[in-house]
This record gives sequence, structure tokens and C-alpha cells, in this order.
Amino acid sequence: MLNFKPKAYFTDLDGTLLDKPRTKEMISQENVEYMRFLNDNNIPVIISTGRKNSEFVMNLAKKIHSPYVICQNGGLIVDINNNVLHKVEMKSDVTEKIARLLMKENMFVIFSSGNEVYGNKAKMRTIRPWVKNLVQHSYEDLVVYPNATKVLAFGKASKWATKKLKEKLQKELPELCVDIISKGYALEITTEEATKGAGNTYVAEKLLNIDVKKTVHFGDSGNDISTKDYNGAFIAMKNSMRSVKKAATLVTNSYKKAGVRRAIEKIRLDK
Repeated sequence: MLNFKPKAYFTDLDGTLLDKPRTKEMISQENVEYMRFLNDNNIPVIISTGRKNSEFVMNLAKKIHSPYVICQNGGLIVDINNNVLHKVEMKSDVTEKIARLLMKENMFVIFSSGNEVYGNKAKMRTIRPWVKNLVQHSYEDLVVYPNATKVLAFGKASKWATKKLKEKLQKELPELCVDIISKGYALEITTEEATKGAGNTYVAEKLLNIDVKKTVHFGDSGNDISTKDYNGAFIAMKNSMRSVKKAATLVTNSYKKAGVRRAIEKIRLDK
């Protein structure tokens, strides 16, 4: 399966470790208990997510005894008590450039996984149910552009249109990373220093004193692909988009029914 025994495991959340997304807990007790067992036995399991360091994420870290949490695709790294250890932000002039390009495409924009969304208010009512829980603004309200660890954009009607926009943004913003997420319908934009691969490396080598090439990363989305250039292996879940599975070192089972636990058990038993 792998040609090395991992000394640590990094894992995405949505579509990966969170195997019960339609429940309040969002994760099975089986996954929780196994990740806690590994952490308690000096085999680190580190959350590496595009999510912010929310109450849910930090409570989950405490449940599985994850000593560190990589948030915002590596843009923010905190310890288990939510103390900031590392932060990489795009300055306001960069976020303004990004936002103006997205406005021309009539996209919805969220900075740093915040609770405010900017875009066409009339279109917001029909785009996605969860948007109604955010503070909604029109583009005209965006007077001061913030520093941001990440810019999230969505609003295209098809995966093809989202992919085309990604290609356009990469030409316009070659110094930044643009990843397709949310099953092909959204984009995440970060600096090259704020990727999951870079975040995993920071935690492995600066905090855990482990060679990142002796670790693996589990994920299912475009923002997980960068880990292949850093970790010893990027393992894609079976439920990943085709492009993600094509880029992975190997493909494992689906995230459902404690898929990450089953994958790690197989790795540890292999050879």
C-alpha cells in the first residue's frame, strides 16, 4: 500500500473524517475513538481543513486529542487551546484584486470563512440554503477590503463553468493558489504559503519534529492535492472528485462508516 510506515496522519474534515455529515455530531464515535487512541499513543492525527478555527472544529480537536489544528488550508495554525501559532494572510490590496475579478463574474465572495457574504442579494435567495445564515451584503458594501487567510467564491451554475473560472483566475493571479472544492462548485484562493501541504509541513517539522515525508494526508477535494508535493503520500477518499483521485498517491475507501479509521488500520497492518 505504502513503502513507509507513517509517523503521523493529517486529515481533512468534510468528505473525509466527518463520516456522518447529516447528524449533529457529524462524525462517528468509531472515528473519534480511534483518532484519540492514536494521538494518545504518540501517533499524531492532525486536523488539516479549509474550515476556520470555529467552536465545532476546536471541540472536535479536543475530542480526538489532536494537539494542533491546521485551518484555512494552512493560512492559520492553532494549538488545541486555540492559541495562534502560525498565520499567513493576503494583504488588502491582494484581496481587493481578487474580489474585483470575482465581481466581474457575478460570484459570491467570503473572506477567511467569515459569516459575511458579498454578492447579488437577489441571487442569494436561490443559490444555497446555508447562505441565509450569513450576513448578506451587496458588492457596494465592500468599501474596505480585509486582509484574509482565504477567499471563498461560488455562484457558477455548473462544474464546467467553475473550472473555466479557475483557469482564468490562475492566469490573472499566477502568484496565488486556486483550488476547486465543494464537489466542483466553489473555489478557494490562498497564497502559495497557505496550502494544506505547507501547513502540514509546518506542523510536522516545526512542532512535531517529524519528517513530513514520513507522514500522509487524507482528503477528498482540490485543496488537498497540494499535500502530494509535501507529505509522503496524499490518499484520496473514494468519494473524491475524479481530478482529485487522479492526482492522489493512492485511493482508499469512501469516507462513510469510519472510512479514515479503516484506511489507517490497513496501512498500519500492511507488511
